[in-house]
Amino acid sequence: MKYTFRSLPLLLSALIMVINSSCQKDSDFDFENSNLKMEFLSGESTNATTNFTAPNTKGYLTINSDGSYGARDFSQGSVPDEVDESQWKNPADTYYFKLSSNDGGTENDYDFKFSGTANANFTVNTAKYDLYYVNQELANVGSTNQSGRIKITNGTAGYNSLTGIGNRTNPGWYIYNLRTHIMTSFSPRTYILVSKSTGDSYKIKLRSVYKGETPNADRAANNFPFMSFDYKKF
Repeated sequence: MKYTFRSLPLLLSALIMVINSSCQKDSDFDFENSNLKMEFLSGESTNATTNFTAPNTKGYLTINSDGSYGARDFSQGSVPDEVDESQWKNPADTYYFKLSSNDGGTENDYDFKFSGTANANFTVNTAKYDLYYVNQELANVGSTNQSGRIKITNGTAGYNSLTGIGNRTNPGWYIYNLRTHIMTSFSPRTYILVSKSTGDSYKIKLRSVYKGETPNADRAANNFPFMSFDYKKF
């Protein structure tokens, strides 16, 4: 059973107590080996899209104007919804993503995953990557050793704060509004994944948990979890 944002106040109150107590369009991608049969070739215009094709995976990939990829409405589950086949009757408790194929992964083969309340916890595969954050926008991050980057030792970025402006020193990416029960992405914030084996790095901007990146109500929206994020190898 999935938690809804209506149940988040109690969960977040407990979290706060714990916190207080503790004081290409990118040519580097290998399209030939991609599970997606994408037409994102040199010269392709931005805003081209392709649906994810991995098993039990929905959503689509697009190219942003800055050359980064935009994963939109990414979700995994079983049994498509009879009314709207773009979503699942049974959403999975954890979504897995694989960078090498630009598509959904599995529990045994993934680079990062989304889990926890509303699937909003972003966690890298710590056997493969180190995770860092930097308080800059994605387009302004140009180096693996970006000035001001901070390592997230447990490899997870989740809840950031309960205020409208967010907390620059908290590694979490989303702000939860206790009054409206709506979640928004903290900006500016970019995550950096660095491969432990090859040194390859990716920068990632987490955008939204709502389908179409827009809550379907001003209060206690329920069109989640559909993960949208931008990423680029650099």
